[in-house]
Amino acid sequence: MKFYLIFILAFYFQSTFCQESDLFKLEVIEKEKSDFKKDYELFKHKFEDFYEDENYIVKDSCRGEFGGTIKFQNKNTSQIYVAKSTCSASLIKINGIYYLTTSLAHMSGSCGLYEISDPTELTELKPTDSFKEKFFKQKSDKGLKELYKKFGGTILVSFPYQNELYFISTYKKDTYLTKIENSEMIKVKKLLDYSVFTYDTEIKITEDNHYLNNFQVYGEGVGFFDVKDNIIKINLYK
Repeated sequence: MKFYLIFILAFYFQSTFCQESDLFKLEVIEKEKSDFKKDYELFKHKFEDFYEDENYIVKDSCRGEFGGTIKFQNKNTSQIYVAKSTCSASLIKINGIYYLTTSLAHMSGSCGLYEISDPTELTELKPTDSFKEKFFKQKSDKGLKELYKKFGGTILVSFPYQNELYFISTYKKDTYLTKIENSEMIKVKKLLDYSVFTYDTEIKITEDNHYLNNFQVYGEGVGFFDVKDNIIKINLYK
């Protein structure tokens, strides 16, 4: 009976992820390396800063393995709320909740996903704070709910689809479309039979909702991911 139940559950989850995998269409485009810069620069980040909505202007900083920060400035009050973030890749708002993705391609890589339900629950920076007070406040994780954290991999793109977050992630020697459930990263679809990396932490989000980031292939060329809705384009330049 136990074996039968396990079999049924295994079949259910396999079927579920097969269906989810089929939701996404993959296109791989190969071009000359000389076209890379021109093609990638056609896409412009829609925010002047890291992120902006009707309530907040959000800025980030990254010092690699030495850490980074994310700052929410209220547009009406000018109050600033801060938290540590090594290093901010994207901020995506779904149903009123902010989801912060972090990623750092240092050593074997690291990445994370954090929920911010209310930016005012982060640590407030005040104009009267001393240098020391600001330094320690920017190390605070108050107001951050950790949903996922991993050493030994990176997230290159995070994007929403049908009110869920998905990611393009490296894992060992491959690159996958993934999602996070119960603090675990679940593979949805294999995208490449090799891993790629980027030192450009922040992804681009365009006015017409393309989600992009560039990458390097170890010793073989460069490229960029371009995700819009459920279509994932992998542009390779060799």
